[in-house]
Amino acid sequence: MLTFRVCSIAAGAALWKKPHEAWFHFVSTVVLPPPPADVEYCVVARGNDSLGRRHRWQIFAVLACVSLGLAVAFAAAGAWPVLPYSVLELGVLACAFVWCERHAGDWERLSVAGDRVVVECCVGGKRERREFNRHWLRVEVEREGFGRSPKVFLRGSGASWEFGHALPESERLEVVRELRKLTGIR
Repeated sequence: MLTFRVCSIAAGAALWKKPHEAWFHFVSTVVLPPPPADVEYCVVARGNDSLGRRHRWQIFAVLACVSLGLAVAFAAAGAWPVLPYSVLELGVLACAFVWCERHAGDWERLSVAGDRVVVECCVGGKRERREFNRHWLRVEVEREGFGRSPKVFLRGSGASWEFGHALPESERLEVVRELRKLTGIR
C-alpha cells in the first residue's frame, strides 16, 4: 500500500492530485527528485508559492514605483531628506523579496522504503539527505514552551534530523503517529 501526500502551508491539509488537475498551478512548481523504489509511505512538505516568481517581482515593482513617486513628490515640495530614506526602504524590501525568492523552492520529504527511512530536504537551494535504519529509528516530539509548536526529531545511529518545518502542528503530529506505526515504536 502506497501512501503519498503533498502538504501545503496555505492549505494546511493533505493534497495529492494529478498534475493536469486545475489546482496544481497554485502549489509550488518545485521539481523533486524521484522517491526511492518500493516506497510504503511518503510525505512531502513545502510552502505554498502561490504568487510565483514573475508576480512577486511585479508587486515589488509596483511598491517601488509608489514609494519613489511619493519620495520624489515630497522632494519637489522641499522635503528632500525623504528621498534617501525611500531608497533605503526599497533596499530592505528588495532584500526581503530576494530572501522569499530563495526559499520559495524549499521542501522536505520523508519516505519509508523497506528497512530504510529516507529524509531529504532542500533549503535555500542546498540539498541534504539522510537515511536511517527503520527498526532503530526513534521518533521524538519536543515541546518547547507555551504557544510554540512541537518539533519532530528523527534520531538513530548517532544522527538527528528535525522534520516538518513546513507542516502545521496537526499534520506534523499525524506524521509522527504514522511513523511510529510503520517503525513499530510504541
